[in-house]
Amino acid sequence: MFSEALLCLALVAPAFAAPAPQGITLSDSTKQQPITMCGTAQNIVLTDTPWIVYNMFYNQGQTKGSMCTGYKSVSTGSDGNKNIEWSAITDIDYVQATNNVPKGYTFVGLTQNLETKLSAISSIPATYDWTRTNTTAYKGNICFDFMTSDTKGDSTSSSAQELMLWLNYTGGQLPIGWTAGPKATISDLYGTSWKLYQGVNTDTGITVSSLLPDEQFTGSFQGDIKDWLLAMVKVGVFTESTYVNVGNAGTEPFYGKATVNATLGLQINL
Repeated sequence: MFSEALLCLALVAPAFAAPAPQGITLSDSTKQQPITMCGTAQNIVLTDTPWIVYNMFYNQGQTKGSMCTGYKSVSTGSDGNKNIEWSAITDIDYVQATNNVPKGYTFVGLTQNLETKLSAISSIPATYDWTRTNTTAYKGNICFDFMTSDTKGDSTSSSAQELMLWLNYTGGQLPIGWTAGPKATISDLYGTSWKLYQGVNTDTGITVSSLLPDEQFTGSFQGDIKDWLLAMVKVGVFTESTYVNVGNAGTEPFYGKATVNATLGLQINL
């Protein structure tokens, strides 16, 4: 089950109404030609893969410019897992009044093996490779965004938890809870140490737990996402009996003219 509640959230997250889906569903990704989506909620579901590709332009009304998501292709890697190529293309003017407002989220989301207890998941292998080319000043991030809850399928109530793993960020973007300082430090996860920031998104009532690396990733990430979730268990964010209800990887632009080209491998193994 896919939920539109998930967002990579900044220090100041604007209120918004979830847009009505504007999507297509395809059962054979090999027959899908590259497509670019620039609407407020355009998406493509590839049912022979674990993914939905989504252009969630939720703050289009506060944006001077455009945000688009491009689907390119699906391939099978040497490990037998599928990979998806996609892109985020932004041409967003800097406006001082809204420079700290995220304009949207362009991402690839999971559609399979969700709403499963963490304890029942064997692994969540992930590879995320990206390049960003910007021709103006740019603000945004590269992240994973998951949502869990003690209730199966819940990703909208205040009992849900939003989890962010920031791989790379630039332009001064800050997580919710930044002003309160880090709640915990996690050492030696994916080869670096991390600081945990927590705060409530006042628009949704959901607590957001964001891990920021002491050493940012520069274009490549590989790891088992379950290790991140278990690290959250160790610091008391939730227990292994929580349900993993939403999972995705994407980029969240604030302003700038830029193109992010990415290849993602992400799946939940039971």
